[in-house]
Formats: sequence, structure tokens, C-alpha cells
Amino acid sequence: MVIVLIRSIILYLAVLIALRVMGKGEIAEMNSYDLVITLLIAEVASLPMEDNSLPIIYGIASITGLVLMQTLISYLCLKSRSFAALLSGKPSVLISKGKINYKELKKERISIDELLEQLRIEGYFHIKDVQYAILETDGNLSVLPSSEYNSTPTKEFKHLPLVLVLDGKIIDENLDMLAKDKNWLISTLKSHNADNIKDVLICVLDENDKIFIQKKQS
Repeated sequence: MVIVLIRSIILYLAVLIALRVMGKGEIAEMNSYDLVITLLIAEVASLPMEDNSLPIIYGIASITGLVLMQTLISYLCLKSRSFAALLSGKPSVLISKGKINYKELKKERISIDELLEQLRIEGYFHIKDVQYAILETDGNLSVLPSSEYNSTPTKEFKHLPLVLVLDGKIIDENLDMLAKDKNWLISTLKSHNADNIKDVLICVLDENDKIFIQKKQS
């Protein structure tokens, strides 16, 4: 009995430390790979608890290996948008300017009934009340109400705010959506005293075509 108690406490502390090492973001976002790692950690921690013949060090070693794998994956996702998109996917615009994007619904395998149900959960009971609805990579639905939805009007968006530069790298697909090229971007950055793209932490073109630039701190 005492041995089981001690083993359980040790494994509990090991799992707690593992979750702290992975960071708060892993618990908050819970993307697909986050969920897999969390489930595996729970599984490998439970085995030595259930079977006293298994050395507890096996459980701790397995947890350590999973944490190292998660740390590596998180690092690669931070450094490569392509790798992050491969694992987590990209946000999907399900409603754009008050119209359902049926192509994206089919791609995400979401029925219109499911979309309407989720909108009701968010407090929107009619498509006309929604200007944009975006399915985030963690499965949550972000909704921007239309300007007529409530007593405090929401401004109409010309388009969604688009990130043009992220951590010194140009986001080509967003430039394509705006029908702009790299020469336009470079010229725009220079007009805002950002001569080198690699020095730009983030550059966003907002819904009113106004540019926001934040440089990296030296």
C-alpha cells in the first residue's frame, strides 16, 4: 500500500513537471499533436501505477522522451510555418462577408447544420448576423458580428486583417490574396522605416488597408 502511494506521488510529480516544461500554451491550445502527447503521457504514467512489477524509472523515462519530442516539435513549429501547418492545419474562413464558404465546409467535413449549431452556441441565430466566422486550428470558432447585429455597430471589414511578414519571413499566400507582390511590400516597409524584412517581427495589413509594423528588438 505504501509503495503504491509513493509510486503514485512520484509519477504525479513527474507528469506535473512534464506539463510545466511543455508550457501553458500547450494546455491552452491543445492542437492535434498536443492532444496526442498529453494522452501518451497519461498512458505511460498509468502503467507503472497499475503494475508494481514495472520499474518506475521506465515511466519517468517515457515521460521524459515524450516531453523532449514535444519540445522539438514546438521548436520546429516556431521556426517553420510549413511544418506547423502540416501538423496543425490553418484557420479556415467558413463565413466570409455574410456568405457561407461551402468549399471550406466540405474541406473541413463540417455540415451546414453543424455550423449553424456552433453559431447558436456562440449567440448568433442567423447567418446575416455574422460578418466572418473562422474555424481556428484548435477547433474553436471565432465570430465577427455584422454591423447591424447589435446596438453597438461593428465596422464593416474590407477584408480580414492579413499578416504579410512574420518573424522576418514574407507570407506569400496572403500577398496573393491581396493581389500584391513583394516589390509592393518592400516599398511599403521602406516607407515605414523598415528597410530590411529580416528585422520585421510582424507586419499586418488591417481590415481598412492600414499597415501595422513591429520590428524585432535588438
